[in-house]
Amino acid sequence: MIKIQLFAAFAEFAGTREVQLEYQLGMKCSDAWQQIVAKYPRLEKIPPLFAVAHEYVPRDAELKDGDELMLFPPVSGGSPSYIYSEPLSVQRSLESIRDDDGGGEAVFIGRVRRNSDGKKIRYLHYECQIPMAEKEITKIIGEMQSRWPLKKVHIEHRIGQLEVGDLAVIVAVSSEHRKEALEACRYGIDELKHRVPIWKKEVSESGEEWIGACDHE
Repeated sequence: MIKIQLFAAFAEFAGTREVQLEYQLGMKCSDAWQQIVAKYPRLEKIPPLFAVAHEYVPRDAELKDGDELMLFPPVSGGSPSYIYSEPLSVQRSLESIRDDDGGGEAVFIGRVRRNSDGKKIRYLHYECQIPMAEKEITKIIGEMQSRWPLKKVHIEHRIGQLEVGDLAVIVAVSSEHRKEALEACRYGIDELKHRVPIWKKEVSESGEEWIGACDHE
């Protein structure tokens, strides 16, 4: 058997979050998708993202008996773009997670602070490997959606030179209830901080120093 988990619009349109399919030798993600669409034709026009064991996989990835296949609609309405060279937007983030059934919204905002470990900050400079960073953020969002019944997730991270008070990162989540939104939002920023290849150079009145990824707390 193959266990199919549906998320966001897929779960809403199908009226269920879980479907069981009979496993067939050589079965691929695309084969499972065709069977799902046959059961729930309303899903046909939404391009799916596939994940197995919390890892994104291509549509032609082969499945094994007993696998759990997760199906996600496109993240944040299309091709993911999480890294920005221009100022971040709280309003854009809130609009991205708005859902009529999302009664709970949680937002984490990381700003450049004036003082860090006794040093007076002049500015920060963020640098990252953009394709790798966006791929890892996409994985983190997939994990968030698989662990909590979320409506929408939106993440933004800034690169380049940031002055004191500028927004460095935003993680925004909506769900039916506040508990899931708060837990997922915390997971998102914690995982982003530890896993995504983003580095910052801290320029203070006492010198310069490169700091590990995403430490905005």
